[in-house]
Amino acid sequence: MMNSPRATMRQPKPAQRMFWNVFAQNFLNNYGYFAPLSVLGVYLLDRSLSAAQVGTLLLLLSASGRASRALFAPLLDRIPTRCALTTTYLVMGAGYIIVAESAAFVGTALGLFMVGTAYGSCSLLLRVITVRLREDQSLRLMLVKLAVGTNIAATLGPLLSSLLYVQMAPNAPFLVTGLLMVSGGLVCHAFLGSELPELDRGGNWWKSLLHSATRSDLRLVFVATAFTWFALAQIFSFAPIVLGRLLAGPEIVWTIAGLNAALVVGASMPLMKALERAHVDDVGSLILSAVLVLACFALLSGLVNLFTLYLAVALLTVVEIVALPSLSVLLVQNTPGRDHLALLGINAIGMGLGEALGNFVGAVLGSAELHNTFAFAGIAALYGLGAMWLYRFRSKMLDIGGRKATQDGIDVERS
Repeated sequence: MMNSPRATMRQPKPAQRMFWNVFAQNFLNNYGYFAPLSVLGVYLLDRSLSAAQVGTLLLLLSASGRASRALFAPLLDRIPTRCALTTTYLVMGAGYIIVAESAAFVGTALGLFMVGTAYGSCSLLLRVITVRLREDQSLRLMLVKLAVGTNIAATLGPLLSSLLYVQMAPNAPFLVTGLLMVSGGLVCHAFLGSELPELDRGGNWWKSLLHSATRSDLRLVFVATAFTWFALAQIFSFAPIVLGRLLAGPEIVWTIAGLNAALVVGASMPLMKALERAHVDDVGSLILSAVLVLACFALLSGLVNLFTLYLAVALLTVVEIVALPSLSVLLVQNTPGRDHLALLGINAIGMGLGEALGNFVGAVLGSAELHNTFAFAGIAALYGLGAMWLYRFRSKMLDIGGRKATQDGIDVERS
């Protein structure tokens, strides 16, 4: 017979096909966002913009990327998924073309705002679709797989952008990425978008906001999210600027994103398995992350050179691997599935505040020569207090005994 059992077994499950569909679109979205990011700070400074202006533009990029998740969350489940994703790719591509061709501060700000808004909206859509695809895999495992794809994109993109920046023209990374996002978006719309599920109409966004504001465990997660992203922002703000302008040159700036991506791709699964064997819960992972951030900034307060800079990036990458999945699980646990779109959008406010402030501080510190001892020591002390704060409220954040048990952070009775 033509349809043998062996042939049938080779067919992937619908949820698996959709996951790899999401994986491909997540790769494109993150490639588009991260590819020019490694040279963005150097590019803007070389255009005779002040450190404050560069910091403001980086802040705008981060803030728009996070705020768009909250602003557009009430609308995204009203638009066909295929059309919504294609629109975000086209808007991101147009934004990069504006950045490449505009010589004015206002034009650059408009382009970066479009890039950030498109990236944030697309990321939110793909995250909610991923949460819906749970079958025989845990949410944590699927998020780790997406993170691996994200960081492969974050390796290839900065490498290509660095080569284009040095070998062709300073605006070449932005122009090429813009054209790639436009063409890639059209290809995804034609060949991948038809298999994506349509999102269910969510609950009232304002009710979800009120619900999250009255739950102490969610408020604690939002605060932890902001502090985590403040630290992670240094990978793409402080580190590339210091490396490209003070320690080496723009031709090796891509190695920052390369190191970050290589560690995520190679170390994510071993680290997750080690934490599971050690029975480290999600809040324990956040406490470990706070201690690692403390060590990172304490190291930089003593000395900034090539060795300490790369070591700091490695420490922050471990924080990224350990903390981000735990924050996502803590956020959606014991909440109805219909509220996930709103909760993830609201949480983006904390992400945006932390990352935007981190990018601004990183740009200012990276442009202030290497005399930042007291600033780094102060930040290290702050994260030391954060680790103690997390330990103090551990039970409340885990909500031990306070709510019904869930599967992978999803209330199976209500979702």
